[in-house]
Amino acid sequence: MIPSVADVAPAQPPLTTGDTIEAGLFQIVRKYLKTQDADWTTATTMAEAQIDSLDLVEVIFEIEDQFGVEITFNANAKSADETTFGDVVDLIRSALAAKARKA
Repeated sequence: MIPSVADVAPAQPPLTTGDTIEAGLFQIVRKYLKTQDADWTTATTMAEAQIDSLDLVEVIFEIEDQFGVEITFNANAKSADETTFGDVVDLIRSALAAKARKA
């Protein structure tokens, strides 16, 4: 039987706006969290989230896969512990903008 249009799930929209970037990021990091994330914001640091540098590298790889971008993350620029979710959102936005310029 051939599925009808109603049987096929709609394609997910690309994650490009601030809210969807944040939502996508929080969806990715949830599996690495060692504490509850109910009150987390873009100002929350990786240390507060108890995400270590190895977890952050894995998060970056997942971000690249989900958003279809290459993230340039300089671990020497800022300690992984001091990196906030907002910093990572900014990295995603920059990578998406660079990708759009190349297109």
